[in-house]
Amino acid sequence: MTDDAATVPRALPVVAFFDVDKTLVNGASAMFLARAARSLGIVGRKDLARFGWEALKFRRHGERMSVLDEVRERALQLLAGHPAAELHRLAGQVVHSMQPKIWPETRALLDAHREAGHEVWLISATPDFLAAELATALGATGGIGSGLEIEDGVFTGRFTGPTMHGAEKAVAATALMRAHGCDPVDCFAYSDSVNDLPLLTAVGTPVAINPDRALAQHAAGRGWRSITLDPASIRAERKRLRSRTARAGTADAAPVVPERRPPDA
Repeated sequence: MTDDAATVPRALPVVAFFDVDKTLVNGASAMFLARAARSLGIVGRKDLARFGWEALKFRRHGERMSVLDEVRERALQLLAGHPAAELHRLAGQVVHSMQPKIWPETRALLDAHREAGHEVWLISATPDFLAAELATALGATGGIGSGLEIEDGVFTGRFTGPTMHGAEKAVAATALMRAHGCDPVDCFAYSDSVNDLPLLTAVGTPVAINPDRALAQHAAGRGWRSITLDPASIRAERKRLRSRTARAGTADAAPVVPERRPPDA
C-alpha cells in the first residue's frame, strides 16, 4: 500500500433502520399475521375480530403499550405448540398479503439506501420470523423482531426476551451498529411513532415518516426531517442520499456525516 493510499479515509458501514407498522406497511403486522393464521386454522373467528378491532384502534390512535401487550399475550397462546416450520410457512403467506399495503414511497426510500451501499434493517415488535421474511422479500439486509423461543422444533409460547419496542429497539440497533463497526452519527432511522424516540435518537439522522402528533411536534422542535408519504417528498430524500453518497466516493472525502449534531446521549 502506498503512502497516498494509506491516507485516504476509509468509509465506515452505514445502516438504515426502518420501523414496519405504519412506516413501511400501511397497517398493523399483527393483523396481517392474524388473517393468515385464520386461513391455517390457528386463529378462530372471535380472535380475528378481536385483533381487527385492535388494529383499527392502532390505525386511528397509534401504538399503545397496553394494547400491544394484550395482543402479544393472546398471540403467544394461539401460536404455542405449533411447529417452527409451520410458522415459517405462515410468514411467507403474511408477507404476500402485506405486499399491496407496503407504502411505495417508503419502499423507494429503502431501495435508495440499498443503491447507496448501505445496510438496511427492518426493526419491529413483530415476531422475528416475520421480520426476517419481510426483509428478504424487500431485499433488505435483515430483520430484527421479537424473538420466539423454539424447542425441539416447536414454538413454546414464550419469547426469548422483551418485545422489540421502544427502548428495546435502541438497544438492538446500538448493538448491531457496534458489531458492524458503524459510527452511529452516519446511520439513519425511520419511524412514524413517538414510541420509537429511543431508536431515532440513537442515530445521526432520524427521520419521521408520516409521524403521529407527538412525534411530529418532537421532530419540529429538534429540527429533524419529517416527511409525508408522497412521491415528491421521497424523490427529494432519494436525491439527498445520492448527493451524500457521491460526496463520500471522492478520494479526499471523509465518511459521510450528517450536518446535524451526533445522536443524543
